[in-house]
Order: sequence, then C-alpha cells, then structure tokens
Amino acid sequence: MATPDGTGQIRVALWAPPRSLSTAFERCISTLHAKHSLAIYHEPYTAAFHLGPEKQVKYWVPFSGYIARAPEYTYPKIKKRLEENFVDKEIVFFKDLGHSVNNKYEFIPKGFKHSFLIRDPEKVLTSFYKILRKRPLRYAHLKLSSVFPKGWIYEEMFNLYEYLTKELGEKVVIIDAEDLVRNPRAMLELYCRETGIPFSEDMLHWRTGEEDMRDWSYSKKLMKVARVCGQYDRAFSSEGLGAPSNRVINVDKYPRDCRKGIDHAEPFYRKLYEKRLRPPGDNAGCGGGEYLPEVA
Repeated sequence: MATPDGTGQIRVALWAPPRSLSTAFERCISTLHAKHSLAIYHEPYTAAFHLGPEKQVKYWVPFSGYIARAPEYTYPKIKKRLEENFVDKEIVFFKDLGHSVNNKYEFIPKGFKHSFLIRDPEKVLTSFYKILRKRPLRYAHLKLSSVFPKGWIYEEMFNLYEYLTKELGEKVVIIDAEDLVRNPRAMLELYCRETGIPFSEDMLHWRTGEEDMRDWSYSKKLMKVARVCGQYDRAFSSEGLGAPSNRVINVDKYPRDCRKGIDHAEPFYRKLYEKRLRPPGDNAGCGGGEYLPEVA
C-alpha cells in the first residue's frame, strides 16, 4: 500500500472530547497490525497542552512534580513528526483531544484525513466529574471548570470543525459514540469507507491493552497519570466496544459548574451531531439515554 517515498499512505486524524470512547476506538484501529504496518500516535497534542513548554492549562494536582514538564512535546515538533514520510508504514493514525489545538491551528499536520468522534456532553462531563472524585485527584479539589477550556470542549471542537472545513476545505468525517456502540460493525464500516482505512472483522474483538500500547507512540508521563487516575480502566481491560446501556443520568445530582458546562456545550454538540455519519435506517434526532460503559 505504501510507496518508498511515503505516498499512497492512509493518514487519518481522530479528534474527540475526553470520555468519548476514543481510546477504545483507537484500539479498533490497532487490530489492523496483523495485516498492515501501522504508526499510531496517542494524544501528542494533549501532551503539549498539559505538559509541554507551551502548555495551555495551569492547575495543581497531587503529583504535579512528576508531570511538571515534557519539553520534547512542543507543537512545532509534533507537527514535524506527524508529517514525516513513515516510508515503512501503510497507515498513519493519530488520536487527540479536539481542544488541545485551540489557538494552535497552524500546527495541525498536513496530509491527514480528519475525523471526529463525538459524544453527548451530558455523558462526557458527568463521566469526567467522576474521574475528578476518584483518588488521587479528589484530594486536589478540582472543578471541571478548572481543567476544561473556556468553551467546555465542544465550542473548541466546533471551532476546529469550522477551521478544517471552511479554511482548509476539508471534508470532516463525524461519528457519534452512541451510534458506534449500538451499531459497531456498520459504523466502523462507514468510517473506514470514508477515511480509506481498510475494514477488518478484527476491529470488533481486540487483543490486550498492553499489547496495543507497545505499538503506540505516546507520552509516558501523561499515560502514567491517566492510568493512575483510572481514566483508561475500561478502555484497556475490555476486549471490544461493549454493550449499550439504557441508564439515564440525573444531571441535577451534579455540581453547578458541571450543569453549566453541559448547557454551554450542548448547542455545539448538536451542530456537529447533525453532520455525523448515520447508521443504516437512522432517522432519529439528537438525544437518548446513557449508552456507554465508562470508557475513555
């Protein structure tokens, strides 16, 4: 598939909010290792956003001394790395959080097909709130508003979509996490058709998370913190996307800043949701109950 100079490669970027099934989706892509040569980058811009010399967030956490710096994660270096030829790879794929490139669009790598994985902000924000209440983060007494950007992630993601489509003329592929977990085969086939990634039945059943991680490039510091906080517990322990759940969230039980964030994010999510790839026979509008296990 890949030619010696790197042309003919399939290069795909996946942008997502946290707690959206995006790491699990990354594991779907990892299954292609058996038949194709892959280069997979896990959240390089998020590492720059949190740990690099240009980091865009400042907050105290119990282990801040451990994660204080990652000088190798600069936006220009990440862009340069992702734009390399990878002459021995058929597929180059990276997954990142959409807000991590806010105000840094000039460092988005060229040559990639862009895609979004979105999830109802009610699910995203309440799920992330639970992470903040777990050890060790609960000792930092963090609010969602102190770790999320001003636009509560979804405004930043919508702005990224506008930039990619209107400024760069890209056709962005959007899938929704509810559609994915309810129709995994159909949605993976649609995604692969639109991005050029070859679909495989293996995408529905994974090897172990530790085996996947050996094939990924990622910030060891950021990964360590995420795993200590339990952010990837389900994503790395599961063997597939899981079954949908009909559990309904009572948002009134969550703090005011969480509810405020949901209200702010909802209209931006709906705009993206209307542009998503739809599973066969779907004519439904936005909404629905809780559908995912707590995975990243």
